[in-house]
Amino acid sequence: MLQLMPREPEISMRSGLAGALASDLESGDVLIALLGEVDEVSADELRDQAARGVGIVLLIEDGDLFELPKVMGLRAGFVRSSSVNEYSLRKAVAAAADGGAAVPEELAYDLVRFAGRHKAPPQVRLRLTPREQEVLVLMVEGMSNKQIARGLQISQNGAKRLVANILAKMDCNNRTLAVSRALREGLYERYAHARPAAP
Repeated sequence: MLQLMPREPEISMRSGLAGALASDLESGDVLIALLGEVDEVSADELRDQAARGVGIVLLIEDGDLFELPKVMGLRAGFVRSSSVNEYSLRKAVAAAADGGAAVPEELAYDLVRFAGRHKAPPQVRLRLTPREQEVLVLMVEGMSNKQIARGLQISQNGAKRLVANILAKMDCNNRTLAVSRALREGLYERYAHARPAAP
């Protein structure tokens, strides 16, 4: 599927996650791995790689949702392996290469249901600015910082700063958790409804 992408990336196959992590990954590279292969040690290594600018995409097998806590705090995109197609893979890889994280809508709802089964912390009233509310809606819709910047006609650094503010205010370590919380608490519907219509 990767070879069918418009700009064919250089593809390097490794034997398992350990082999991929042992290779010389650079900022802008994208590592695709199965969530089921991730253990505590490799999760820490993935966090280190993400901090160095390596994009991470995790393929989730059916029944793997219970393994999500081990990748808490990891900025990564997620794709359900049973429904992966050229479009979803291209979107996930492009978002990861831009420093973002794509989560398909159907998987986002599964994540919300999964999170709902666990005891949630007491609700805290969020004080997001109108601009941050707009950005949160775009995050839920799967947009990268670059796409958010383009859509709101602001700089990419401005978009990055707004996303960081949202993550801090929502007490979330990564975009996936923020999206999950926004869906679970009805923030997406509230803010999307209040968003001004595009000209």
